[in-house]
This record gives sequence, C-alpha cells and structure tokens, in this order.
Amino acid sequence: MRNGTTLAIESIADKIETEFWPLLEKHRLELATDLERMVLAPRVDQYRALEEAGVLFTIVARDNGAPIGYSVNFLGQHLHYGGLRYAQNDVLYLKPEYRTGQIGRMLIDATECEAKSLGCSMIIWHAKQATALEKILPRLGYGVQDIMFSKAL
Repeated sequence: MRNGTTLAIESIADKIETEFWPLLEKHRLELATDLERMVLAPRVDQYRALEEAGVLFTIVARDNGAPIGYSVNFLGQHLHYGGLRYAQNDVLYLKPEYRTGQIGRMLIDATECEAKSLGCSMIIWHAKQATALEKILPRLGYGVQDIMFSKAL
C-alpha cells in the first residue's frame, strides 16, 4: 500500500453529497450501462437509516486523507435460507490510478473481514462484464452464484 493510504470503516451518509460526490460520478461514468436512466441521485436518507439500523457498512480507502475508493455493503438474513447471514456489496470503486497496487485487494479483504466479524457466513459481489473485478474475484476463491440481466423499460 502507498504511504499515506488508509482503509477504515466510516459512515458515509453525511459525506455522499460532498466528499464522495466526485468519486460517485467517476464510478457512474465508468461503469453505468445506461447513463440516461442511471442518473446519480443517492438516497442519503436511506443510507443514513440503514447505517443507523446496523445493516449497512462502508469501508473507505483514503490517500493522505482524500477518498480514493469505497466498498459499501448491505447485511441481511437470507429470505430463503433463514439461517444464512450474508453481506452483499452495493458498490465497490477505486480510482483508476490506484488499481495497479494492492489497495483494491486490501479493500476486498477488509470488506470480507468486516462481514465475517458481523456474523456473515457469505459475501456476494456483483461485477460488470469484462472488468478487472470479474477477473479478480475467481482468483480470490469466488464462484458464480447467479447471472443478472437487465432491460430498460
């Protein structure tokens, strides 16, 4: 990891529209599959409520205090498999200039560690096709669980 780079669990609800907005917009422009419909408009009140309920956690990567990436995750009890507590990644992003080192891997590892410490026995990630994440996850022991399809209506 670069000097000055840190990973920490943080509340993001109060920082979405200020500190994290530039990263969120870069993330959207890089990965959104339908920019016309996928307009950035985070539901800050929902993020806050989920954080307060203890069912959302965020790990933030910073370089000398400036945010460079994040992993936002939901926690839940599976509806079909009632004894299964899981974490599901909502969004994972790291600025492109930081992707060549170990920071991305450390962000994934820290997410797994926090999920496990919160009682989860499974973690679920979604990856866009033909991205680095799609290639990395199998090397980290992940297998395909489902394939998601979408259609504009």
